[in-house]
Amino acid sequence: MIRRMPFDPVVTGFAHLSCVGSNDAEALALFHGERPSAAPRPARDVIDSSISDPVFYLDSFLNTPDEPRTLAMIRSVVARALDAAGLTPEAIRDSVTGCVVGTTIAHQFTDTAYYALLRENPDSEENGPVERFLNSNPAEAIARKYGLNGPIHTVSNACSSGADAVSIAALCLLSGQCERMIVAGADELHRTPVAGFHVLGVTSPFPCRPFDSARAGLNLGEGAGVVILETPECARKRGLKPEFALRGFGMSCDASHITAPDATGGGMKRAFRNALARAGLVLGDIAFINAHGTGTVLNDQCEAAAFAGLAEEAGVSTPPFLSTKRFTGHTLGAAGTLELIFTMLMLRDGFVPASPGCKTPDTALACAPLTSPLRLPTETHFAASSSLAFGGTDAVLIAERLG
Repeated sequence: MIRRMPFDPVVTGFAHLSCVGSNDAEALALFHGERPSAAPRPARDVIDSSISDPVFYLDSFLNTPDEPRTLAMIRSVVARALDAAGLTPEAIRDSVTGCVVGTTIAHQFTDTAYYALLRENPDSEENGPVERFLNSNPAEAIARKYGLNGPIHTVSNACSSGADAVSIAALCLLSGQCERMIVAGADELHRTPVAGFHVLGVTSPFPCRPFDSARAGLNLGEGAGVVILETPECARKRGLKPEFALRGFGMSCDASHITAPDATGGGMKRAFRNALARAGLVLGDIAFINAHGTGTVLNDQCEAAAFAGLAEEAGVSTPPFLSTKRFTGHTLGAAGTLELIFTMLMLRDGFVPASPGCKTPDTALACAPLTSPLRLPTETHFAASSSLAFGGTDAVLIAERLG
């Protein structure tokens, strides 16, 4: 039995980096249609790949050759999130602080060149295994940089890694292991997932159009999102009045297929029910859902079935929903964290854009996304973000605007 959480972890700072932009003003301008969205480019033009599938690449972000790109993005965004939270290195060490990072590429794929080197020269001591492991464990790298003294986790759970990182961080706070968690989701573009999704036949030759009748699949992207979660008491000790809280979270696994979700939405419904139970809310309290919405047939079918099914169970209308992946591409391990941040920005702004890229909703789906912008009433407090992943993993996060 999932029960109401004893307290709601509060969000004291966040920062993001993706093709949406690198600050809140850029993101909101895009959501309002005040500036054009980025155009994906052929993968072969921006990364070491022979595949031409369009991807969303961050030309503006430059990392040094000796630092993995994903880790460089995490470092940059963590610094901005800590600044937003008013946390100096000294203040971080005054409370028990941990770190959890959700990622796929930085945890494994950045080592492919090293493994190739070992095959050619097994006795080579260049870039030894300990150094390589640390570079592939971004949470450990952040912990060493800031001298963290709390729990340290790197989560690699495919496309729900970022959302799972938030949930794991919340569990660390709720269990009393720490008072603060630095939560990151991040991934760079890399030829391995580009090739993998291409072989699966789920990539789109044009900018993705989630839930649209003419959709053809997904585009990959890259980025990083960081959220600082604290116990309410830890925030009070610092004299803060947080703007947002993590009101609930839910995780499940439908285990129906290694790469495909349960088309009936069963796993997503369980994750959503768990999140609502922890939040002490009902579906009718949710103003909107920022869906995973990759633009593949199975993803869209699963989420639409889940949202419509939950609404039928609750006897309410299906909550308005959208997908922001037309703006960012599918950022894999970064997606869940970035989309939680976008959800909070929409709650703050009181404005939810029409689901980008969806001009004619697929009538075969159980419900349709937003096709026109939504203005939120001033008393709106709750919204949700959903994630799916290979292996049948489902995750739901519920954000609350406080005050």
